[in-house]
Amino acid sequence: MKRRLAVIGAGPSGLAQLRAFQSAASKGADIPEIVCFEKQANWGGLWNYTWRTGLDQYGEPVHGSMYRYLWSNGPKENLSWLSEMHARTRYDTTTH
Repeated sequence: MKRRLAVIGAGPSGLAQLRAFQSAASKGADIPEIVCFEKQANWGGLWNYTWRTGLDQYGEPVHGSMYRYLWSNGPKENLSWLSEMHARTRYDTTTH
């Protein structure tokens, strides 16, 4: 019987876990069948920007940690996967 696994939430942590399973599978690891459950209409969790507030169409509270003109002061190396960064931006700013 094949193992099955549920990832609850497609926010930063859930996406990181899905990415880790994808990477392991590409290296030949035997990974379980994976299903990701996300409450919002889109993936991203805390990083999913919406202008909506109040309740959604199902009566659930709309949470929004992001806002339109938010600037992050965190290093980009800590906010993205190195393999997805553009080649010319692959330098470490965390040591400054």
